[in-house]
Amino acid sequence: MLCDVTEAAWYLGYASPASLYRLLKAGLLENYVEMHKGQVLLRMGSKGKSPTLAKRVRSLVNFKGGHEMFMFDPKEPDSIQRMRDRYQMQCQQKLTTKQA
Repeated sequence: MLCDVTEAAWYLGYASPASLYRLLKAGLLENYVEMHKGQVLLRMGSKGKSPTLAKRVRSLVNFKGGHEMFMFDPKEPDSIQRMRDRYQMQCQQKLTTKQA
């Protein structure tokens, strides 16, 4: 599953994509980057023996305070439900935008 950086941040439970952009700029997520029509997309799942993006980010970032990162894996039922929730949220936003 490929996501843009903002969407990947949402799936991982971040309030903003800033941490992911810092890791990208430092070149620490090169194995997860796919380019599509000039857009940077991140591979969320594992490929071969590489861990999922969530596991890789968790290994690179020091967590402070009460932030709990969602360990997103496209093959897990909880992650599939999170994708459904995101889709429904986007549909609701489109409906409210059209009505306004």
